[in-house]
Amino acid sequence: MANAVVHAEELTKCYRGKKTPAVDGISFDIAEGETIGLLGPNGAGKTTLMKMICGVTPPTTGKIRVFGADPTRDPVAAKSGIGAMHQSAPYDEMLSALDNLQIAARFRGLPWRAARPWALEVAEYLGLKDALSQLVFQLSGGQRQRLQLVRALLTIPRLLILDEPSAGLDVAGRHQIERFVRWLREENGMTVIWTSHIIEELERNAQRVLVVNRGTVVRFAQPSELVREFGAAHVLVTADDAVGAKVVKEWADAAGLTAAVEDTEVRIENAQVRNVLPRLSKHCQDAGVAISGVSTVTDSLEQVFLRMTGSEG
Repeated sequence: MANAVVHAEELTKCYRGKKTPAVDGISFDIAEGETIGLLGPNGAGKTTLMKMICGVTPPTTGKIRVFGADPTRDPVAAKSGIGAMHQSAPYDEMLSALDNLQIAARFRGLPWRAARPWALEVAEYLGLKDALSQLVFQLSGGQRQRLQLVRALLTIPRLLILDEPSAGLDVAGRHQIERFVRWLREENGMTVIWTSHIIEELERNAQRVLVVNRGTVVRFAQPSELVREFGAAHVLVTADDAVGAKVVKEWADAAGLTAAVEDTEVRIENAQVRNVLPRLSKHCQDAGVAISGVSTVTDSLEQVFLRMTGSEG
């Protein structure tokens, strides 16, 4: 893809002493302004891939380009437009949150006087401004997580890398960060690479999802496309009471279908309403029980991800 923000071509990373590559022949392009979800089980190669994009570690073979530049050979050109929020990036625990931001600005060659107004604006939006005078070790997990985002956004980057940005946050905090990142992208045309174990987060925010497993790309597509390609349809039957649900479950078992009961709902796996309803209705009528609803439900992106990576229980 011409003018791709990130271009990877047969990218491989091998670590000494490891039998298999951490990243094995990955190729992809990320366009300007896209929000990309990076999804994979633990050990899939996500962290190694992000390190190569950030120029922290060079590839063993293959090619990686960020803004057209090699992150390890031309770090200034490649990395100057990146802002990265790393979940485990260290702080100086005995300094204040504000001091840590000043140190980060100095490390990136940014005059604090120039960076300060925007940093304080971000901190205020994230509800962190009043905590900036506190020592870092006094901050809660959620406050430390918000501070990571402020530190990544000392300037408005062209490429923002988010590594588990909502870890340790409650639902309101997660949605606050999502709204802020969406606003940044819409206002500034920012490109975002977003990793999260909360798959609904990626489903809400990513235009495409890069699914990796065992160092390789399983699929790179829109969430809806992944659900269509790898998902399945199921029948959800709602009975009037637990007795009715039990009757529906017994019918499904006898018909060789896989079904699960939760309260008065029965989920019949990999089935279609038109094939199930006539026989089920007759069975329930003969048994003297009533069903109040029958509908089709499809797999979520989380269920699709588990199927794609072989992680289904």
